[in-house]
This record gives sequence, structure tokens and C-alpha cells, in this order.
Amino acid sequence: MKKFIINYKKSILVCLATSIMIISLLLINSNLYNKNNKNLIVEANKMNIESKKIITEEELFNIFLSKNNDLIIFLTDTFQINKEDFITHLKKDYNELNIVNEDNIEIILIEYLLNLEDNEKDLFDNTITKCNDTKEYMIALIKYFTDIYDNVDFSIACAIAQIESNYSATSMLNKNNIFGGMSNGSLIKYKNIEYGILKYIKLLNDRYFNKGLTTIETIGKVYNPTYNENGIKVAKPSWVKNVTKALDEYVNYDTFVDLSVLNSLKNVE
Repeated sequence: MKKFIINYKKSILVCLATSIMIISLLLINSNLYNKNNKNLIVEANKMNIESKKIITEEELFNIFLSKNNDLIIFLTDTFQINKEDFITHLKKDYNELNIVNEDNIEIILIEYLLNLEDNEKDLFDNTITKCNDTKEYMIALIKYFTDIYDNVDFSIACAIAQIESNYSATSMLNKNNIFGGMSNGSLIKYKNIEYGILKYIKLLNDRYFNKGLTTIETIGKVYNPTYNENGIKVAKPSWVKNVTKALDEYVNYDTFVDLSVLNSLKNVE
């Protein structure tokens, strides 16, 4: 026997090595199979979870309402429309507006309400609430709305309002008109100060800055015009001088204004 082992030692060792290699390969393949199988199970579970995440359009709309509740409350107060009426119309039209996926939601909702106001006047209350807010609040409103209509220069908007009303003229604040807007020879009346300032910034956006009138001189040529000695229409020099001087108060205004800031300033004496 001893002689047999000696004679076949090399063959035995080869067989043992081969056996060990085969067993190792089997174990490796088994582990790979289990690992791959586990990965497939994980992916399948993940797909199953993802399929459960598919939600209805109504659920998406409700998520939108919840996420933007403060904005909706602010806009319903500004436009003086019943919140439920606003939401009902918005729900009907929200697919067309694509409000769920848009980033500039404020301007979309404002423009939607302005359009709705033109077409569904009965939805809106136009009772005038006289302004008793502070200058700080009115300036914050200008900042808020110029961040939305970001073509409009905040400091120019503030400076013009200061020259026209000084944020304190009773005759103007009673009409929520801080910028001297006229219609048929009389100051325009706005239902509340938020609405009045929104309409002011919207006016600057649509009729001035969007048309390339972006300096005090070019704005004044339309806003407060006169004729020079040559009969050429120009901005009234005294108006340009006063607005330019007032501008210094606002050029370094860097306060961030959101709805929480506005709420904290509202009706603060």
C-alpha cells in the first residue's frame, strides 16, 4: 500500500487539486447565482414600489394646493376672490396652465387671476379697503412683485412712488394708489394696497420695461412728459431730478422678501 501511494502520489495530488477546484467553482457559481437572484428580487421590488407611486391628477393638484397654500391665500386676499371659487376654476384649468411643473408659479397664478377678473367679474369683490400700512410694508410689496416681474427695476419703482405719494399722502392711500396713476382725470382706485402695488408693477413691466424704457429719462418721457424749447417731447427735468435723488434710498436695499416677511410687516404701526 505504501508502495502504491508512493508510486501514484503525483496522480493523487492532481486529483485532489482538481476536486478542490471544482468544489470552489461550484461554490462561487452558487454565490453568484444567489447574489444575482437577490439583485433581481430587489429590482422587482423597486419596480413594484415605483408602480405604487403613480398618483392621479387630482392627487397631484391637491399636493400643489398644499404646497402653495400661503401663496393662494395671499392672492385670494389681494384679488378679493373667494378661495373656493379660485380653486374650483384653477382645478378646471390647471392642466392647460401646467402649474404643477412650472417654477414661476407666482406669475402664472397672477396672470391667471387677472384674466379671470376680466372674464368673470362677478367672482371678485371690489370693495375698497383704505391703506393703513407702513412705508416699510409698501416697499416690501414692491420688492416682492418686482422679484416676480423681474424686468422691472426695484429701486426705480420705489423712487417713482416716493416722488408721487411719499408713501403717506392720504388722498392717494385712501385709493391704494401710490404711483399717481390717473384715469379720466382722476386717481385710479384700487381695492387694497396689495392689489394697487401689483397693478403698478404690472404697469411698469408691460408699458415701460418690456418696451425698452428702462431709465428714469425714458420712463419719464411717457410717465411725466413735457416739451423742451425745441418742441421735442422729453421727461420733465424736475421729475427726473427728484426721482434720481430718491433712487439713492433704495439702490442698496437687499432685504429678501417672501410671504412670511410680508405677513410680519402687515398692519404694523
